[in-house]
Amino acid sequence: MKRFTAYRDDMDTHHATHNSDQKNPEGEAQYEGIIFTDGTCAIRWLTAAASTSVWASFCTAMKVHGHPEYGTRIVFHDEPEPLPWDDDIASKYETGDMLL
Repeated sequence: MKRFTAYRDDMDTHHATHNSDQKNPEGEAQYEGIIFTDGTCAIRWLTAAASTSVWASFCTAMKVHGHPEYGTRIVFHDEPEPLPWDDDIASKYETGDMLL
């Protein structure tokens, strides 16, 4: 299993459509997740309007919640290694930090 935390470093500047229930301040974690050994990914939102979702894969979850326009930054907490199910994501995977 691989654990991760997502931060959105540029959300306040460009996306005033989200209220305080839908986002945390910049610099605070927005959501955390886990990638199970079969590739399934679960995300737990850490905002006031918390929720949990389960995705078929990390890549599928990031297609919906990755938001490069928000400056999304994924920090992996377990030993870095390439993610075998997606070469594009694996190529961006460096030293525990990955920008989407």
